[in-house]
Amino acid sequence: MNTIVYFFTVLNSSKKNTHRGQLLKHLVEENGISVSKLVKKVGISRSSFYNHIEDPDLPVDILIKYGQVLHVNILDMIAPMSGQVMSEAVYYYPMEEEPKDLKEANLIIQSLRKKYIALLEENKFLLRQLKENT
Repeated sequence: MNTIVYFFTVLNSSKKNTHRGQLLKHLVEENGISVSKLVKKVGISRSSFYNHIEDPDLPVDILIKYGQVLHVNILDMIAPMSGQVMSEAVYYYPMEEEPKDLKEANLIIQSLRKKYIALLEENKFLLRQLKENT
């Protein structure tokens, strides 16, 4: 029996792709904080900030740093939530078969790497929240 596992991207908006940099830009505008104050509190340069708002795949750990300064839970905006419709499958791989070729093996590795990093980032965030609440 062949089992196929699909990895899905879940979005909080009706768009197929969430541009994380634009999400950051919107949050900063909504908050009303000056860019100078923000970058000082986050500990980055102004040029890094402007690079970040142009990056559609801005890493979650960077978004979390901004979220802490802006008092916003970024993970609620980009993480899967119950009741949401899942968008297109990102990758799939057979669980009981060896990859057919190097390309398929690389797809498996990439999908597992992304999932692993997302879980590490979520774990780090939850540990930080737990530490702050105790």
